Amino acid sequence: MPMPRTLRFGAPIALLLAASPAFAASSADPLWPCIQPKVATLAAGQMWAGPPIENLKWREDRQVADVVPLLIARRVPLEQADALIGDFAQQAGAQKKERLTLLFAGVFDEINALRTRILTGIERYSKHQIALSDRIKDESLALAKAKKAATTDDEKAKAADMEKQVLWDTRIYDTRAQAVTAVCESPVILEQRAFALARTIQGAME
Repeated sequence: MPMPRTLRFGAPIALLLAASPAFAASSADPLWPCIQPKVATLAAGQMWAGPPIENLKWREDRQVADVVPLLIARRVPLEQADALIGDFAQQAGAQKKERLTLLFAGVFDEINALRTRILTGIERYSKHQIALSDRIKDESLALAKAKKAATTDDEKAKAADMEKQVLWDTRIYDTRAQAVTAVCESPVILEQRAFALARTIQGAME
């Protein structure tokens, strides 16, 4: 049903009425709204050419467990992280290779875990958008019928309230849709940090 000209919805509503999953249309996964392809987990081999890190109990090493959170924290500049890795390598002495491998195991595990939580959050964000999109469609169709049938002042007032709700929900949808670019960049930033830290840790082994 075409929208009445009296409704001041513009392009967002027209898009929602045409296809509610538009927010997530960039991926075969209906819950993935990002332009970037979804990669469920990172693979150490993509960034690490050092010794194997599988099943290393890095948390049992107090120093490693203390340094890892600082290295993965996005608030810590990479230059500062590089300095921390350099100090760690110097203190490791003859065990430098083994301890740096343990350090990378911690960095990789924690970045992967954090990235997984972010991916879950993005999908939850997408679910909310899709649900809101569907709600706006239903509200818009109900509003169109209400406006067409309204003859009394009470019915017109009710239609006006319905219109305000649709406009409000549309505003929320648009605001969230505009934020999706920044949301989708978070996993990419973590991946870039993982690669950078891997390169620095491997360099410190030499």
